[in-house]
Amino acid sequence: MNKNEKELEQISTTDKLKAFKALKDAGLKVEFSGSGVPTVVCASASDMEKELKNVKKILKELRYNGSFGVRGPRKTDQALTEETKESVENKEIEDTAIPA
Repeated sequence: MNKNEKELEQISTTDKLKAFKALKDAGLKVEFSGSGVPTVVCASASDMEKELKNVKKILKELRYNGSFGVRGPRKTDQALTEETKESVENKEIEDTAIPA
């Protein structure tokens, strides 16, 4: 077994959670992909290169050498955001309605 394989085996879920928390604390929108890899979600595809540099810097400070991801927004992300926004607006309207 070579050195790289040993290092990859030593990356635990705890390390991934620490990386996730550090990225979240830095103000980034982070999610776990299906395989449990911390993934930063950028606001637009053009921001991905800038965010990648920030993510690498943050993870280097943690000495995290595991997998991570950076992705742009999906159409489903926007749909969920719009649905959430609509439900918040409807809730505000209900809260401000004058009782009869």
